[in-house]
Amino acid sequence: MIDLETYSNRINISVSEIKIKSRKRELVTARQVYWFYLHSFGYGFSEISRMFGWDYSTIIYSIQKIENLIIANDRYLKRYLEAIEYK
Repeated sequence: MIDLETYSNRINISVSEIKIKSRKRELVTARQVYWFYLHSFGYGFSEISRMFGWDYSTIIYSIQKIENLIIANDRYLKRYLEAIEYK
């Protein structure tokens, strides 16, 4: 499993930037992909929520959004999915 620090190094965004409550698209997508990654390893919505200090409903929405973008084969996600070694 890839930790947050390794992931942040791979995408050239600091851990603190990933964790802040910013609406900048690059940061939002990076954060959502990592939440999706954690969820795929069995972390629950509430657990991810506590780890990052976000409401669990935001985590649920974010993970669903990433799942839908993967289905739609969104090119923007490629960089982030490669960083978590998503196949």
